Amino acid sequence: MKPLIPIITLFSAFICCNSSDNKVEKKETPKTDSIKPVVKKDSVVEETTPELTQTFGTFNPDNQFNNITAVISGLKGKAHKLNYLFDTSAWSANVDFVESNWKKIERMRLKAMRDWASKEFVKPNTDAKTVFYPFSGPDFLTADAFFPNADKYIMLGLEPVGKLPEFKKFKSGEHKLYAEDFEKSLGDIFDKSYFITRKMLKDFGSAEVKGLMPVLTFFIRKTGHEIADIKYLYRFKQDSIIERSYDTKVMDRENPKDVKKPFGVRIDFVAGEKQKSVYYFKYDVSNKFFNDTCAFYKYINSNKNVVTYIKSASYLLNNNFMSNMKDLILKNSDYIVQDDTGMPFKNFVQKDSEWNTKLYGQYARPVSDFKWLNKEQALEDAFKKDSANVGKLPFHLGYHWGSKKDVIIYASKK
Repeated sequence: MKPLIPIITLFSAFICCNSSDNKVEKKETPKTDSIKPVVKKDSVVEETTPELTQTFGTFNPDNQFNNITAVISGLKGKAHKLNYLFDTSAWSANVDFVESNWKKIERMRLKAMRDWASKEFVKPNTDAKTVFYPFSGPDFLTADAFFPNADKYIMLGLEPVGKLPEFKKFKSGEHKLYAEDFEKSLGDIFDKSYFITRKMLKDFGSAEVKGLMPVLTFFIRKTGHEIADIKYLYRFKQDSIIERSYDTKVMDRENPKDVKKPFGVRIDFVAGEKQKSVYYFKYDVSNKFFNDTCAFYKYINSNKNVVTYIKSASYLLNNNFMSNMKDLILKNSDYIVQDDTGMPFKNFVQKDSEWNTKLYGQYARPVSDFKWLNKEQALEDAFKKDSANVGKLPFHLGYHWGSKKDVIIYASKK
């Protein structure tokens, strides 16, 4: 099975987002005995202001986002007003599917990743408050396993943002169809540890599972968090980004009669007393669209204390049309953790390099889907030269799931 669609198709010039629901849902009244105050330190770019201070609000576990995601995540008994859905055949079957597959990846991958990262990534997990994960799709799962102490995760890809299922509007039979499509969308991450881009574009554009938000929130819930709030993010040309509530209609400034489509989402969540946010952006970051004149570039550039994580990234940063993103990562990151599909290794070892590197695993040439790319000589040489100090990996992660020849490069600024 091929991991990704060809590079030319993948970066066809579009920056469109999936449409959000135009109807406003009535918000639930919080129960005063279950509210915990939560304060959020930052916000995404608002108009032309790089960062704003705003309150996270109050966290009431019995909210529409937490309840819906509890159902799709198979968290039986934790969906409050929607707990009755676990008595239906569709969502009781989903519980069985989730539990069996989650136990499998916990045993084969996640526990080993967490234990290993807690020893190998001490500095990033102490110093870095922001995880930047380009080309991520909805894969919060591995970012959380490696960097559980971050306050903010910035993720981006080409998949539509979408929305959560509106169970109250489902007709007879639609629960079963949704649950089946949702399970299909999780198949590759359970089996191979990464999402296949061409399948994501198909799965997240299906009639049932609309966009990647259901899968993204699924990973947030299954990693022990509860969702406090969801807001959509909107971009106006290259000038500004605004943040609005999930149920708010935003009108297009150029076509005032049209409802604006979001290009991103902010998901606020908690684990115990820890307050966090995930930002996902649907954005083509090739040079044509991503440069220092646009608001999105300025937002990414404004983040400090950053660890950049790159996995299963189609070797995109090896291409000249990704040079703006590559340069920004090298400039802004205090740490970079990646497999061999990310930053070309020569950038870490060139003359006068400002990076220290540590290698793990076993190097192998790119998988056959990337025939245009030869093996990376600088990386192969480094593995041979420093073979005595190459660390072992107690798990498998990425494109080489067949051969089990995985690579992790850990780079830190001197």
